[in-house]
Amino acid sequence: SQMTQASIYVLRDGREVKVDVPNVVRGDVVILGTGDVVPADMRLIEADDVKVSEMALTGEPDDVAKTSKLKFKKPGEPEKLTPENMVFSGCSVTNGKGRGIVCETGMSTRIGRIAQLIAGEDGGKQKTKCGCLPDTSASATPLQQNLEKLGGRIGMI
Repeated sequence: SQMTQASIYVLRDGREVKVDVPNVVRGDVVILGTGDVVPADMRLIEADDVKVSEMALTGEPDDVAKTSKLKFKKPGEPEKLTPENMVFSGCSVTNGKGRGIVCETGMSTRIGRIAQLIAGEDGGKQKTKCGCLPDTSASATPLQQNLEKLGGRIGMI
């Protein structure tokens, strides 16, 4: 038996056409509805009470409301990890309906870049620091770097 491939509705030549997800390309206008899995990173151009589960991307358990309206960043305000007018590949639409223009597909999506980081740039081969644990110091967060220093200091005492 063959697994069925995921498909989604897109607007092509002014008509709604059902296409397989791997055939979605940048510039396609994708039609989203409740229960759909977002096939690519998209900027919403229409959003009618759209809510998305971004748990796969951010780990946040609550659904996130999305809008097609642009919100400009105020000076000094940090940039949002997931802007309100964007939906991301692999996230589920839990409510509403909308349309979006595909910005990125495949490994260029946010989830694709995360997969590349996990695999490592050398094809998934991880260097080891002490012979047993992978060396992740090149991608360590400031908190991880400070904890490493603290651990060294405590070890000397």
